[in-house]
Amino acid sequence: MTAPVARYDYAAMQDTDDHGWLKQGSTSSTEVAKTYDDWADTYDVTLADWDYRAPKQAADLLAARMPRASTILDAGCGTGLTGAALRSAGFTGPIDGLDISAASLSRAEIRGVYRNLATANLQTLPLDITSGIYDALICIGVLTYVPDSKGVLCEFARLVRAGGTVLLSQRNDLYRERNFGAEVQALADAGVFTDVAISEPQAYLPDNPDFGPDIKVIYITLTVA
Repeated sequence: MTAPVARYDYAAMQDTDDHGWLKQGSTSSTEVAKTYDDWADTYDVTLADWDYRAPKQAADLLAARMPRASTILDAGCGTGLTGAALRSAGFTGPIDGLDISAASLSRAEIRGVYRNLATANLQTLPLDITSGIYDALICIGVLTYVPDSKGVLCEFARLVRAGGTVLLSQRNDLYRERNFGAEVQALADAGVFTDVAISEPQAYLPDNPDFGPDIKVIYITLTVA
């Protein structure tokens, strides 16, 4: 069942410093694009204020598995926080980025860590990308907005070569609500993925009052079969 669409006025929320909409999330691609377009200029500062740890944690997890020269797709790259974390973790190979927010991509381009950047909607599949051209794919802080877990996981597997890595994050509350673990296991049983590793819940946005200690992040690391 598709999650209900959250409706919010980002400008009004920002004026009252109330980011409660972030906890509720949205599965409307149009709303997500507009929200992150409006937020792009202040996104990095806000996330730093909330002690957002996922890009570094994810980059370190990928660095433990993949050669530093790997070609990587950052799916839902936003303003480039994860791309920057990958470079800080020692990755030297090409990194491409996709995001639904054009304004966020403009901010990501300024970082100078990406080879190519393009707009893409992870709810409109398949993506216009050749199969098997990446060594790894990383998708951090994005799957909140993508209710079709099976569809997007299969698409990620298509884009990565056999033996490559797909590394995802999912909120622990949505992991339960969407039965995400069962979706991953079904794909592993079907031979799409091997070597499934699922982390314990980690701190996500500890200084955001709506997330705090209650909503955490789970990292799912998969080898493409």
